Amino acid sequence: MSALPKAGVPRLMIAAVRSSAAPGRAAVQQLRAHSSAAASTAGTAPRTTMAATAAAAAAALGVAVAGSTFFLYGASSQSRTLHCEASSGAATAKGSNYAYSYSKDGKSGTSSNRSSGRAGAPDISHLNLSDINDPSKPMRVRMETYVKELQHRIVTTLGAEEVEGQFIVDSWLRKEGGEGISCVLQDGKTFEKAGVNISVVHGKLPPAAIRQMSADHAGLQERTSYNFDGPNAEVDGLPFYAAGLSLVVHPANPFAPTVHFNYRYFELTHPPKLKDGSPNPRYEEAKAKGTEQEPVAWWFGGGTDLTPIYLFEDDAKHFHQTLKTAADGNDPAFYPAWKKWCDDYFLIPHRKERRGVGGIFFDDLTLPDSTASMSSSSKSIAQRTSFIPLSDGKKGAAAAARGPITSSQQHSKESLFRTVRSMGDAFLPAYLPLIQRRKSTPYREAHERWQALRRGRYVEFNLVYDRGTKFGLQTPGARIESILMSLPLKARWEYMEKWSGAGWDGVDPAEREGSQEAKTQKVLRDPKEWI
Repeated sequence: MSALPKAGVPRLMIAAVRSSAAPGRAAVQQLRAHSSAAASTAGTAPRTTMAATAAAAAAALGVAVAGSTFFLYGASSQSRTLHCEASSGAATAKGSNYAYSYSKDGKSGTSSNRSSGRAGAPDISHLNLSDINDPSKPMRVRMETYVKELQHRIVTTLGAEEVEGQFIVDSWLRKEGGEGISCVLQDGKTFEKAGVNISVVHGKLPPAAIRQMSADHAGLQERTSYNFDGPNAEVDGLPFYAAGLSLVVHPANPFAPTVHFNYRYFELTHPPKLKDGSPNPRYEEAKAKGTEQEPVAWWFGGGTDLTPIYLFEDDAKHFHQTLKTAADGNDPAFYPAWKKWCDDYFLIPHRKERRGVGGIFFDDLTLPDSTASMSSSSKSIAQRTSFIPLSDGKKGAAAAARGPITSSQQHSKESLFRTVRSMGDAFLPAYLPLIQRRKSTPYREAHERWQALRRGRYVEFNLVYDRGTKFGLQTPGARIESILMSLPLKARWEYMEKWSGAGWDGVDPAEREGSQEAKTQKVLRDPKEWI
């Protein structure tokens, strides 16, 4: 039977929150009451009004998008600036230290925080975009500029695909050092939920965190060459800097795929003083050379992956081919290793299936000697080149049996930054055609049910297995809204569900063969090469 167009559904207006002079808990509670009343009389409507409540709460309180590593979460923010466009009226309210304002009839609002711009997209007019391509600038400046420009580009482009809402721009400050800008759209016609977040944070990384990170970064503690433990500990931590962009998009249409990506840069530097308060000789030596800001250790990480609800092979092939083309332009060895790592990382072990059809995933992308002491080399970090070890995610005996993987050409920090930018720039060409192709496909309630079941799997992976989510939930003072932003608005679990649950064994083989759901499940259980 062919799919039928979905009936129109009344939407809950959130003007009450948008026109409030002080949007907050009372407004959200009032909206929830209206939502509950509407839900009790909307039995024939296939969409829940809870989504509108979530959108209103987001508009009133501000949300952020989760990243895949701990530093993207930031911490409880001291202040933030929230921008959204009011449907009627105008209001200005004050946060902790910053004012935020709404606009009316197309008139521009004002803000005391330069990081927040007009409704719908963050302001980047203060950025010097030439810094991105200037090797004389510190990498932290170049990466920060790049992720802010990319965020603006993505939010503007995705926003143009949405006709019933726009991104809320929520800027926040981290009291320990740094900032973030979260752009969130909820309960739209094209996007049920979309979040695009950047974080630029800095501070002191304590020894416990360095030890924990060493597990995923090949002996980081030893290679920084500091003693962190015992009565003879030299330092009580190292200065760190991290910048990254993270995105999750859950489309409204079940035939349009969910997508996730994040790209990030992390560095550690010498502390000016040792634990006992005396000058740090390594810092002083670097300062004499004018290299005190060059990191002791640094790396890039990231990835992009696709999670279709219903599998369209042409979509998966286009997505992978776009990523492969971008990766091959920097090194042909990148895509095969990173594709395998992505397939393995997004495995849901208790389901014996992947979260989606993969993409790429990588971490610890650095030069082999990047953590060496600056005094051990006459070359600056920017001048060093080397073949670099690659990983497909395997460790221990599995990695030993596979043998080493290396790049096919020598790389510098500059070429690795260029690689990360290539992959970030490939996101819109990889994903936008899929949204444009599928966002208006007619669908029925049965398709929404399957969408909710598949999103239940998304929730399972993120809460049970994702390293960044687990780390964030265990971190005191973390922004919970940021951590949970990756989750969909709606998800479903059914007992003995026949396509993806334990009911599979009872399905007639002939029925399996003709099922779109079974086709999707087959690929999730047995990843394939798409190109």
